[in-house]
Formats: sequence, structure tokens, C-alpha cells
Amino acid sequence: MAGLLAYAVLSLGFLVLQPDLPDDQSHWLAAIADAGWCSGAATQLLIWSQLPLAVGAVGLAAWLRPQYPRLSTTGVIFAVLGAFGHTVVGGLQLGQVVMAGDVDNRDAHADLLAAQWASPLIAPFTMLGVLCTVVGILLLSIAHFRARLQPRWAGPVLWAWIVVEFVAGGISPWATYLSGILLLMGCGGLAAGLFTAGRRDHAQALVTA
Repeated sequence: MAGLLAYAVLSLGFLVLQPDLPDDQSHWLAAIADAGWCSGAATQLLIWSQLPLAVGAVGLAAWLRPQYPRLSTTGVIFAVLGAFGHTVVGGLQLGQVVMAGDVDNRDAHADLLAAQWASPLIAPFTMLGVLCTVVGILLLSIAHFRARLQPRWAGPVLWAWIVVEFVAGGISPWATYLSGILLLMGCGGLAAGLFTAGRRDHAQALVTA
């Protein structure tokens, strides 16, 4: 329960604080430096959000497993892989923040940065971070919706988050903030459902004891 909520809150903080990077990759370090402390804070939030995502996904899958074992198990595997991929990428982004502070060697760092993100060694982790997180959350939210668990709206809100984050994100800068709010609402709904179910099971256990 707490893991899902923590993931959403930390992710929202990342979306709010992350600098707006230009299309020209050679100017990334300057943009990161201009953002000041926000760059480092945003990267820290991205990295630290992945642990509660993994923990929350495991808890959610355990809740859904009795009704949809295959869907929930597949979903949690993808979600944990996504958390791993984003953690690796977050580590690389911390390196960018350090490079941005070294003004005297910024040109050399820019060349290294371009080679780093173009490397086939990095691509698998980028793919894991994005695709596996999306697929994992999608499958878990579908299992939740099909199980008719409360709140029923949590799944559709997370589906809307996927559309806004990965389709509308390139259309409007406001889509980034909307996606963060949708993620917070969806994960908050799932966390509330887990909390309510836990209290109900505890009360039933006391009655039958």
C-alpha cells in the first residue's frame, strides 16, 4: 500500500523538478546546470521511487493473485524489471548532473554523454525502464479492474496516465504535470483499496477467532 503511494509521490516530484532538456543533446549539460539543485533532486527522486514501485507491485500482485494469477504474476515481473531499468538509467543521470557542474570540461563531457546514450550497452536498460514499467502497471491495473475490486476507477485512471505520459507528452508541456496527477490518483486508489481490504480481512479474522 505505502509502496504504491510513495512511488506516485516521488514520481510526481521528479516530473515537477526535472529540467526541460533541449532537442540538441550538446546543450543538455548547460540546461542541467542552469536548473541548479532541481536537477540533482529530480534524479534522486527518480531513483528512490523505483524501490517502492517494486515493493508496491509485489504487494498488489499478491492481493490480485487468487483471482488472476497469470495476469498478476506477469504484471509484477514486468514492473520489477521496469524498476531495475529505471534505477540504472537514474544512475547515468546522476553522472550527467556531476558533468554539468564541471564547466571547464563541459565540451568533453558533452561528447562522452552523446556516446553514452548512443551506446548499445545502455539501450536495453532504457527499454526495460520505460516498456516494462508501462506493461507491468497496465497488466496489474487490468487485473484489478477485472477483479471488480474497489475503487473501480483506479485502473482506468492508470490507463489514462499511460496515454497522457507517452502519447500526449510530446504535444503539450502541461501533459507532464497531468500525467503525474493521474499517476498519483491511480496509485492512490490502488493503495486505498489495499488498505480497505486489509482492514476488512483483519476484522473478519477477529470475528472468526
